[in-house]
Amino acid sequence: MNASARTPPSSRRQCLRAGIASAALGLTGLLAAGHALAQDWPNKPVRIVLAIAPGSTGDTLARMMAPKLEALWKQPVIVENKPGAGGVVGTEYVVRATDGHTLLLGTQSSILPKYTQKGLRFDPLTDLIAVRKVLHYQLLIATNEETARKATTLRELIALSKTTDKGVFLAGTGPTSIFNLSFAILNKQLGIRYEAVNFNSVPAMNMAVLRGDAQFVVNTPASLKGHMDTGALVALGAVNATRYPTLPDVPTLQEAAGYTGYLPQLWHGVFMPKETPAAVTGRIYQDVETIFADAAFRKQVETSLAASFVTPASPTSFTKDIQEETALWQDLFKSLNIQPE
Repeated sequence: MNASARTPPSSRRQCLRAGIASAALGLTGLLAAGHALAQDWPNKPVRIVLAIAPGSTGDTLARMMAPKLEALWKQPVIVENKPGAGGVVGTEYVVRATDGHTLLLGTQSSILPKYTQKGLRFDPLTDLIAVRKVLHYQLLIATNEETARKATTLRELIALSKTTDKGVFLAGTGPTSIFNLSFAILNKQLGIRYEAVNFNSVPAMNMAVLRGDAQFVVNTPASLKGHMDTGALVALGAVNATRYPTLPDVPTLQEAAGYTGYLPQLWHGVFMPKETPAAVTGRIYQDVETIFADAAFRKQVETSLAASFVTPASPTSFTKDIQEETALWQDLFKSLNIQPE
């Protein structure tokens, strides 16, 4: 007869209840510790890092969010721009951060170097935690006033591009930036003959088109609207299935050129280094939700940046979005024979 068989049933029940109680206490302790950690965070200044230069739409977003988060966190929130290498410099900076107080406000350009750059010293898909996708941005194809005199529509720009050997020039921010890659996707069907001229910031990219160093650009309405209002830039197509409410006179790509393919979207989202405790990422997620629950602030951001707040956007859904989108980009790279450089 074994030991358990000799143990009276009442004693076994008491042991079982004691074990359950002990496990419950242990779980309660872990939950309490996580709650305490989240409540104690942050205990020093928080940095929001952008892997792009000042003056971009994402930079504006970070600087709008910072004072709202400061009010919740009771700590300074500092926006730091760390551009370079198509988003690698700033992204790696956050991956390597060990202070628990460094966030990345990233885009597709934070993820895509995994497939476009050789010798990458980190894996953005495993070294970063996707906390929350924040905004989806509208995108436009726009040209300058001089080019618009020759090509008043997107179809005419396509035709114009085929009248010279080199075609027309696209102003971009690097071969693997979201602007360049978004147009590469669109151009599989549009068929514009072009070469990219790349610059180290979004403002420099816009200025290149204004100066005539390039003939067209893909960018957000928020970044282009001031120049559109003066007539210096002319929007030829909205990268969307329907016309944008704030730009009702700008045709969709389908209306402008019969485009029926995939419509890429620029987004910004919050990431943290993979070692960040779940309690902290949960706190950040909830506090981003809180600041955008303010209807006036949300409207200010959406109107100023020609964007829409993403909902729902749990860490799980954000991670799934990245996985699905990454598969699309990989297919594009194969079809265009884009190799890591």
